[in-house]
Amino acid sequence: MPMSLMALGASIEGLQDYEIIDGNLINDTETEQVLAKKIQETDVLFLGITVMPGPQLWQTVPLTKSLKAKFPNLKIVWGGYFTTLHYETVLESGYVDFVMKGQADFAFPQLVEFFQGKREVSKVTGLSYIENGKIIENPATAPTHPDDHKRFPYHKVQMERYLNPTVLGKRTTAFHASVGCPFTCSFCAIAAVYEGKWIPMSSQKLIEEILFLKKEYQIDSVEFHDNNFFTAHQRVEEFALGMKNQNITWWGEGRIDTLLEKYPESAWKAMSENGCKMIFLGAESGSENVLELMDKGGTQTPQDCIDLAKMMKGYGIIPEFSFVMGNPVDPDDDIRQTIELIKKIKKVNPESEIILYTYSPVPYPGTELYDMAVEQGFKYPQKLEDWVSDFWLNFDLRKNPMTPWLKPHHIDQIRNFEYVLNAYYPTQTYLPLTDLQKKILRLLGSWRYKFSIYEYPIELRILMNRVFKYRSPEIEGF
Repeated sequence: MPMSLMALGASIEGLQDYEIIDGNLINDTETEQVLAKKIQETDVLFLGITVMPGPQLWQTVPLTKSLKAKFPNLKIVWGGYFTTLHYETVLESGYVDFVMKGQADFAFPQLVEFFQGKREVSKVTGLSYIENGKIIENPATAPTHPDDHKRFPYHKVQMERYLNPTVLGKRTTAFHASVGCPFTCSFCAIAAVYEGKWIPMSSQKLIEEILFLKKEYQIDSVEFHDNNFFTAHQRVEEFALGMKNQNITWWGEGRIDTLLEKYPESAWKAMSENGCKMIFLGAESGSENVLELMDKGGTQTPQDCIDLAKMMKGYGIIPEFSFVMGNPVDPDDDIRQTIELIKKIKKVNPESEIILYTYSPVPYPGTELYDMAVEQGFKYPQKLEDWVSDFWLNFDLRKNPMTPWLKPHHIDQIRNFEYVLNAYYPTQTYLPLTDLQKKILRLLGSWRYKFSIYEYPIELRILMNRVFKYRSPEIEGF
């Protein structure tokens, strides 16, 4: 569900007519054709595009460039995480007129008023643009409280296309119930954008919104895409109790030390009994030195991951541990210790899901990890077109970033272990995999996993990729 676009739409209801076009539902050619037709047939004030790094950026750059060439008077505005972090590169491209940095929910109506001729450009908060060859940055927009936001305009999208079967249920929806994150992990884009600010929707409003979706669209499950849904245990416990007897399962992202140290038994019990099925957790690394560089040291240790996995097993809630391997401090040791930690986690709780990424720096100057990356020769592209090369697409997906300190054998080591791990412990989140297929994979992967022999898993690659068409949760985005 295009929640960022729906949030913007909600902010201008009654101020300006608008349409939401989700480029994820149509191919690149159709997207351009649909937009071109709208621009030709209607009196368009401007085209706004939200941009994430990776596939969205790869689609958006040629699309924007082509539309600007066809309609030179069309004003184009970019927003989103990529735009916020790389706004200078975006503006210097020559085909993006304005960028909106940070959370734009309340600033967006100001932008509409500017294009309507009712507000000066300098009075639009969070807006940046080029004037007389110089980049102008208007005052930043402060994050706003979710309780003050209007309900999403669900009538503006085809809701049935967003209610799909997942491991959680048959009609799973997405929802965002807070702004930012209170932590400042040095590898995280959220920290770079919100700088430790976190504003949660109240538990009462959250309950009302989810029950509204159940009544209007018959949802049976929710994926909370908050950057840290589990920050405050009282709020989560109140929400869980509000889901009692509603038959709604849910998933969200949390922090290991918070859940392990600050969540009382009453919260765990309420979550367990009222629909919490899985929790996504940033384990990041098996190396305490790397956790320290990530600004997680001192509050999260590798042993905490093991302890939390064991605790969650008792409550029947599945942990999803995410690891970011191959950091610049010592990639060989980082990979080795992380693999050891993953095997310990699986030993105490085989149900644990494991998601593997390779480290790619976030433009967060002043943090030790980012500065270390720069010292070793890392730098971002200076032109927008360079971002859409195959090299940078793989970088953004954390699939094969090939940063200066990572060598091909590091990538092979990570991916080979991933094949063996997903064979011996097939992920629960990929629904089409049958029980028989899982048994076959486990049998073939057992000797490699038990004896730590990960090199050249050709038989697993063929079986998983060509025969079973098995996809990992990292690829699918679960």
